[in-house]
Amino acid sequence: MVFLFILNLSFNTAYQNQNKNYLQNFFSELIDRYDANPTTFEYDNQTLYNDYFIIEDGVRTKYTRYNISEEDFNIVVNQIISEYFEQINERNFINVPYTISGKIAYMGRVIKPIGKPRYAVFVVSNSDEFIENMTGNIPFYATISFLNILVLGNIIIWLWSSSTVNKLKDLQDAVNKMIEDDYQTEVKIEDAAEEISSLSYTINKMRIEIKNNEDTKKEMIQNLGHDLKTPIAVIRSYAEAIQDGIEDVTSTDLIIKQADILNNKVKQIIEYSKIGYIENDRNFEDVSFKEVVTQVVNHYKYITDRQFILDIETDWIHLMDKEGCYIAVSNIVDNAVRYAKTKIVIQLSTKKLTIFNDGEAIETNVLPKIFKAYEKGSKGQFGLGLAIVKETMDRFGLRVSVANHANGVLFTIEL
Repeated sequence: MVFLFILNLSFNTAYQNQNKNYLQNFFSELIDRYDANPTTFEYDNQTLYNDYFIIEDGVRTKYTRYNISEEDFNIVVNQIISEYFEQINERNFINVPYTISGKIAYMGRVIKPIGKPRYAVFVVSNSDEFIENMTGNIPFYATISFLNILVLGNIIIWLWSSSTVNKLKDLQDAVNKMIEDDYQTEVKIEDAAEEISSLSYTINKMRIEIKNNEDTKKEMIQNLGHDLKTPIAVIRSYAEAIQDGIEDVTSTDLIIKQADILNNKVKQIIEYSKIGYIENDRNFEDVSFKEVVTQVVNHYKYITDRQFILDIETDWIHLMDKEGCYIAVSNIVDNAVRYAKTKIVIQLSTKKLTIFNDGEAIETNVLPKIFKAYEKGSKGQFGLGLAIVKETMDRFGLRVSVANHANGVLFTIEL
């Protein structure tokens, strides 16, 4: 409605200005003729929209009325006589600007020559008829076109919104079905808008992650039960054998060894579960990798015959938890000690730590999953050591990787 109002107002204003120019030209021609010879003035040049009248000493003397109704014409004439002739007015020259009164427009001039009666020359125009003829049916057609565009636009919006709502319902149904069947159903919406397709892809990606996490948890629980069951069974059987007199007291050495295995297992489980509660940048401090590596090597160098070759003159300071860093590096070195044949080489630069052992290569099927919990190589123990390394380094904003080389295996920690 506002648009149509502005449209019609714009047309009216434009053609009203045009009518004003036409009436101004008509007035200029008329007054030039009258001023040239007022006594014999005659002007009967009929125009399409304009008329004129002349008032001499308060009386209408000459006029045309081809385009203006008698009622409208007399209203303007009487208004001019009343305002400029019947009332006392000392001004000798008055220009009346373009004025709109109802359906007509008028303009003119009132003059009081020295020693002569006052007279006035005015022109009038049927402005409504002029504007109506000029605009024709343009406002009507513009209104119809606008309404058609409005209806068509609403139909398009309705079709689009209906399609979008239907696709969102399909997505909702797919998500509900995914939840019901334990994340087995793939979430995929075909022939949808890019945003909905992207959302369905993201939800499906989340579904896969949740399913993988659930599978990993189930696998971890099964492996955990198996790993704890074995040493407990051994301890129980030997304890019962001693109690029954089948085994002597020396068998307690085996019980202690199994208890140590069980203790180490529980410690690693606690450490692995504790990582998830470490908040990034909380209680972190600048930790020296050089200091951590030195402590780890000092711990191992007297309990193994493997040779440690160190290149750690350059230090690397990083924001992290010192205890967590020590456990992670210790787990890698512990792994290297188990697999190395003769030596372990540790090199440190400003942004990288590498730990190399000259042991046998990691199995091809194990290598991609080496940092996954309960993934063990041929000489692996619990399958949690390297998983702890990966989780810890992720918390510190670092990346850990492993690669087979021709003469050994290389672990790398870097930004």
